Amino acid sequence: MDNRFDKLLLYLEKHKISSKNLVAIKSDASFRKYYRLENNILAMDAAPEKGESVSKFSEIASILHSFNLSAPKIIDVNNKEGFILLEDFGDKVFSKHMNKENKKHLYQKAIDVLIDIKIKSHQNKSYLSKLKTYNFEELYRESILFIEWFIEKKLGMQISNKKRDEFYQILQQAFLNIKSQNDTLVLRDYHVDNLILKDHKEPLKQVGLIDFQDALLGSSFYDLASLLEDVRMPLNENEKEELIKYYIKLTDENYDMVLREINFFSLQRNLKILGIFSRLSIRDGKERYLKYFPATYNFIKSNLKSSLFFDMKKWIEELQIKELQL
Repeated sequence: MDNRFDKLLLYLEKHKISSKNLVAIKSDASFRKYYRLENNILAMDAAPEKGESVSKFSEIASILHSFNLSAPKIIDVNNKEGFILLEDFGDKVFSKHMNKENKKHLYQKAIDVLIDIKIKSHQNKSYLSKLKTYNFEELYRESILFIEWFIEKKLGMQISNKKRDEFYQILQQAFLNIKSQNDTLVLRDYHVDNLILKDHKEPLKQVGLIDFQDALLGSSFYDLASLLEDVRMPLNENEKEELIKYYIKLTDENYDMVLREINFFSLQRNLKILGIFSRLSIRDGKERYLKYFPATYNFIKSNLKSSLFFDMKKWIEELQIKELQL
């Protein structure tokens, strides 16, 4: 047994929780580990020395509870050791529960929650005052992973300081052009693998939210882009268009503005994803994420067709990366 697992067992013993039927749950791309226990309880192991934080998870859960949305109830938090006991939402994950008959309905439910988060973020600004802002510098810090891990480490190409500066300026100008409003709770990993269908009489509470510990204060369209352009389960163009129109019908937002924000955040997110998945493969030996590269390439190429990214398209074309050639 490793040291972290020993510590977890001691933690459970201290809280008089049996580890007899403990089952490890398949983990995500992070260093966090999850274990299913008896009596609808999950244990999260988020080692502080690996940059994980259970206190942030608890903080965001509290905000979501105040919004009357379904985040897991927190049973106990051990900030020092990096353990947390929380409510188990079960295994009706949207991506696994989805079929031809309910697919559209489940996506619409997910969009309803995003709209509600936007409304309640504006109504309860004080709840979000301590959150960091998802500003351009944070977006760029993520996007540079595309250069450092995908282009340089995976493809073996060298990017000059001049080209890096150009990348920064191009991305910054595109961000300024969308005039994004950083006024909404952004969960950052809002996709069908992180949504769980719950039995509840209130429609919004039927969407169980998890994996939100990295939440920031940013654009309401970031999570919408994450949902609609998800490399794990790509939608076809008709499905995506129908859901965008559903969002607009409920919010009365400007169609062109919504599309431009989705273009920006999808491109930024997918450049980041190429970097993160390359790092997972090279540094951590997690090869399974490479299977998502074709879908990631397709999203990037599709979004580069927007007039918003004329200069970024040119910048990428000059590198002659065959997978990203339009």
